[in-house]
Amino acid sequence: MDALRFGERSIIMRYIIPATLLLCSIIGINEALRILVCFPMSSKSHSILGHGVVDRLLEANHEVVHITSFPKEKPVPNLTEINVSSIGDFFNKEAEKSEMLKLKNIIGKGNLGDTFFLMYFAYTLHKGFLEEPNVVKLLSDPKEKFDAVVMEWFFSELNVGIPHLFEAPMIWVASTEPHWQTLRLVDEIPNPAYNVDLFIPRSAPFSFWERVDQLWRIVKKFVVLKLIQEPAEWWVYNSIYPEIAAKRGVTIPSFSDAVYNCSLMFINSHPSIGGAMKLPQNAINIAGYHIQDKVKPLPKNLQTIMDEAKNGVIYFSLGSNMKSDGMSEEMKQSLIKMFSKLDQTVIWKFESDTEISAPNVHFVKWAPQPSILAHPNLKVFITHGGQLSTTEAVHFGVPLVGIPIMADQHVNMGSVERKGFGIKVTLAEDMADELNAAIRQVLSDETFKAKAEEVSAIFHDRPMKPGPALAYWVEHVVRTRGAPHLRSPALTVSLYQRCYLDLLVLVLVVAICVRQLYKYVMKMRAKKSSKKMKRQ
Repeated sequence: MDALRFGERSIIMRYIIPATLLLCSIIGINEALRILVCFPMSSKSHSILGHGVVDRLLEANHEVVHITSFPKEKPVPNLTEINVSSIGDFFNKEAEKSEMLKLKNIIGKGNLGDTFFLMYFAYTLHKGFLEEPNVVKLLSDPKEKFDAVVMEWFFSELNVGIPHLFEAPMIWVASTEPHWQTLRLVDEIPNPAYNVDLFIPRSAPFSFWERVDQLWRIVKKFVVLKLIQEPAEWWVYNSIYPEIAAKRGVTIPSFSDAVYNCSLMFINSHPSIGGAMKLPQNAINIAGYHIQDKVKPLPKNLQTIMDEAKNGVIYFSLGSNMKSDGMSEEMKQSLIKMFSKLDQTVIWKFESDTEISAPNVHFVKWAPQPSILAHPNLKVFITHGGQLSTTEAVHFGVPLVGIPIMADQHVNMGSVERKGFGIKVTLAEDMADELNAAIRQVLSDETFKAKAEEVSAIFHDRPMKPGPALAYWVEHVVRTRGAPHLRSPALTVSLYQRCYLDLLVLVLVVAICVRQLYKYVMKMRAKKSSKKMKRQ
């Protein structure tokens, strides 16, 4: 009997207990997290990226609270949305009053993204975000707890206090190609001798004057950040966060400490799109994460149009911010006249009713872009060159004709041209002829399609798809309590140490001392020689 009991205990010790421990460890690893996702930018394209983050985390069975200006139409399990559309409404009204973002008013004005206007806009947007009543209510509630906070970076660091209110690790999402303003938050500023500025369509190697210009742009903007933007954000940070922190019973670090306390940075890019760039361990490329694995079917009317287009389809969209209905009448008429002479069917995303028409042109106020790009009968995508549109074109292997308007669109289309799967056209009132030539060249030259498919193959050739990768890295940050092992040591080194200015000072001091010593020795020798001469 004792031997039987001993055998039972032996079986329990050998099999059941280890199996139980393994099961508990699996349950612990796969335990659902509660994650806060903040995308303050009140733009449809940026909201698509925010919803992409949310959807990937929900697919990984996590609970998500999403602060957004574009809430979903229907409730979703495990998702709570904080509606901040009032911020977007305010900016939209201001834009409509000034007509600043009307396409016809932008032509010839340069790149609006590379101006002080963007800096002021970002500061005002994020300040309004932190003062929005629904946001204040969420941040002030001591019952709200999160395992991680995922936030979009958009030319401001005002949101860096949010993760500290919840004592959770901070994860940035950078919506463009990697550039010095984002990478300075997780590493040192990239070398301007071979790294492209976000607003200048260049490619290395640079000429002497291009290197000088790259360096000047960084120095100029860095000085402005230090002297104007950072002090303004420091003031807002200290006027908002301490009061909320007191309600939650937590303390927050100084603004300068909070800015560089990032655990991970997701970058909406991939080397196949922009090019290779040196990144720290905690900067992860995840371009394409917002694209669903299963593309939604087209609406019946668009499906019929694309299926029945004998010579293929050309899709024309200027994105969600710059709308086609903001063109001048002359531009609209010249484009519709040019499109009417093409053999292909044209689907033009046009946001309002219009009287212009052509037999082969179909206007749609809303376009399911991924579904259109996925259709085998699509021949060319005419785009503004935004990061999402470029990424989606690469994902589906579609050649491009780009009309960059502002911000990073010029850089994106410059990269597309260099990689050989598209042509860039200059935005102008009389661009119809240039656009027509580019369209016909892409249609007639099969190398553009071949290059698009080649780049697409590289884009998809990854060890892990971007969606699951996003969820994995969020989980990794939580599991490792902020992933300090991925943190770049460059953040602990002062600027003067990185530039070896202390060594330079030391060399100068030694050189001066040696020079003075040499002069002293020579003076003493001269005195001795003088005395000898007098004695003689």
